[in-house]
Amino acid sequence: MRSHSKKTLILIASDYDPVGNGRQIEMAVVAILAAGYRVCVVLVSSGRGLAVRLKRLGAVVYSVSRRPAVYLSVISEVAAIIRNEQPQLVIGWSIETAFMVGSLRLLSRRSRHSWRYIQQLSHPPRTMIEATMVARADQVIVAGQWILEASKRIRPLESAFVVPPAAVAFDELMDRDQVAVQIGLNSKKTWTLCVAPLISTSRIDRLIWGFDQMAVAKNDVEHIVVGSGPLFQRLQRRAWVEEVDGSIHWFQNQPLLPFLFRHVELVLQPGHVAYGGCFLESFAHGIPSVAIDTPQSHDMLGDSEAGILVPELPESEFARRAIEILENKNLQTHLGDAGRQRAVKQFNKTVSASKLLESLGL
Repeated sequence: MRSHSKKTLILIASDYDPVGNGRQIEMAVVAILAAGYRVCVVLVSSGRGLAVRLKRLGAVVYSVSRRPAVYLSVISEVAAIIRNEQPQLVIGWSIETAFMVGSLRLLSRRSRHSWRYIQQLSHPPRTMIEATMVARADQVIVAGQWILEASKRIRPLESAFVVPPAAVAFDELMDRDQVAVQIGLNSKKTWTLCVAPLISTSRIDRLIWGFDQMAVAKNDVEHIVVGSGPLFQRLQRRAWVEEVDGSIHWFQNQPLLPFLFRHVELVLQPGHVAYGGCFLESFAHGIPSVAIDTPQSHDMLGDSEAGILVPELPESEFARRAIEILENKNLQTHLGDAGRQRAVKQFNKTVSASKLLESLGL
């Protein structure tokens, strides 16, 4: 057992890109460190580069898996870290960690060391098993009111605290031509961006169909898709079959992602992805979005304020509204300005940090 002059908090999370959940974890770590706590982050998946970014902030980082997804096979290593660090708080970040941390919480009751279990949710529980594991938490933190409403369909969340996420612009700067050369884009064309795990709920198939429709009316656009998952090769094949693969740039991991936000003109989100993939970052940089109308996208974008919400059907509506934004600079400016206002009012960094510390009792 280690002895530290500061109280220790452990955060258990998947590895993430520097947007969405990854960006929120970084800002949470900064806030907790500033409150005088020692922060240990246990990453239970790998491949997105979060460990390097967190170490730069001053966190202690344990990487216990080489796999891109969360597997319970690492639970004994995580349990050993908790026993060694003796934390006062353990936070499970996002729903995919709930089963692991909930199980560790149950096991901890048989040991001499007890800790307070906090579960953060950027998505509601999808099954009764997940809901049951979340219920073991002493405190649940949700990223929006919509999660509380959605959770009622399976099991209402008790003792839940709403902590709005923060929308903060990146400071990273790189010339457009330099970005284009490094990742293989055409600097003369318009760029769109989608960040999402390549799984069924992300509905990237819908996005590919939209790219096909967009190419008919506007062929000077290149599409950047950042994400990994079991559907990666299948989606690439589908793009090839639909003859739109020449306009799509696929990246399972893209270190230059923060630099893209000063050059992208539109963010696209066709499915159910935490924080819309990169909605928060798009708000801070004044980039409009087109997204399928879901409880989460409506909560984040407002009533088509910072972007345009479209129904799932007809599928042609997604591409039509994307083209409308790209061809209408006044509309782009209007939606971008609304996004910046939402970043300041609804997703304020200071408010988010204050709410987080309050929810953790720090």
